Parts: sequence; structure tokens; C-alpha cells
Amino acid sequence: MVPESIRIMFQKTGRLRYISHLDLCRTMQPAMIRARIPLWYTEGFNPHPKMVFAQPLPLFVTSKCEFLDIKIVEDVSCEEIKRRLREAFTDELYVTDVYKPTDKFTEIAYAEYEISGIAVTAQDVKGLLSGSIEVKKRTKSGAEKVIDIRPQVRSVTLRPDGVIECVLSASGSEYLNPDIFAKALAASVGIEEPDCDITRIKWYKADGNVFK
Repeated sequence: MVPESIRIMFQKTGRLRYISHLDLCRTMQPAMIRARIPLWYTEGFNPHPKMVFAQPLPLFVTSKCEFLDIKIVEDVSCEEIKRRLREAFTDELYVTDVYKPTDKFTEIAYAEYEISGIAVTAQDVKGLLSGSIEVKKRTKSGAEKVIDIRPQVRSVTLRPDGVIECVLSASGSEYLNPDIFAKALAASVGIEEPDCDITRIKWYKADGNVFK
């Protein structure tokens, strides 16, 4: 059969927050083989399975909405692929859905996160968003420069339970690491090294619709 594209939506939680994106990539291939997924392999001197992730998840950040695209070469239903993967993966690498994709990863514009562990008020959040949000960033040459990340912050909401919900730029050209925003928010209330938890919960396209 002609290789068919399949999208896998999964969670990366718990101790897997300490696993880098590169380590995740290395983990996925043997897990797919263990789950008997009929992967399509590239041709050439070094064949490897066609596996494409959405934007990498930063280290120490968990997620409820990671995406992986694969291609299969046998007629296996999405439900059967989901069943096999759930058996092969751990509870902290949990497959929530498997389907044939319609949206393209290049359509991703924003990501929504939950941040807990930073004690701020609604007034603090309003003050942070009222002007520029300047942070220091190290260049490839090793020098430091100050940049304004405010244009990359679409919205910030403080829930009654103290959890901060924020929507940040997540396109290939305008990606804002949520850890940078969390540190900027903490610094605005005098916290230099915040001990917080960050979870990615949703993706959006430029038109505001949820990416899937």
C-alpha cells in the first residue's frame, strides 16, 4: 500500500519531564517496533522510520498534547494502533488519540500552558502585561542581549486556584519558551529562581482555532 500518514497525540508527564526531546526521539523508535507498528522507512544507505514531531517540548516541562506524525505501510486501523501503543508505552507516555491528520504542523501559531507555583495577583499580571517584558538572552556567540518578549505573549489569565494560564507564540519563527516567560513573571514580583511546574495543554492555529 502507499505509505499513509498517521498522527499520534500523547502525554509526556511525571518523571519524563527530565527527558530531553532528543532522548524522546531515541525512545520512540524501539517503542514503535515493540508495539508492532508497521512503520514506513526512508530509503538510502541509512534507512530510518519517518517520524516527525511538532514543536519540541522544553526540558522540565510536561505536556498533555504532544503530536507525532508517522507513516505506515500496512492497513491497520487507528484504534488498533492506539491499543498497541498504549500497551507498549508507560503511564507517563500515554497515547490519548490516533487519527489521520488534516492540519499541518506549520499551521501551529500558539501554545497554551498552565504554570503553578508562582504566587502572583491579578494586579501583578496586569502590571506585567502593561509594558515591555525584557529578558536577557544569550546569542550563539555567547554574548548576552536584552529582548522584549511581550509581543510573543498573547494572553495571561490567573485562575482562582492560583494557576496561571498563558498563550505564547509557538510558530517555527516566533517560539517563546514557557520557562523564559515563567521566570520573567516571577522576576516581576521579586522571585529570582521560581520553583514552578509548567504543562503544555493545547495548541492553536493563527486564526485562534485549536490545532489538531
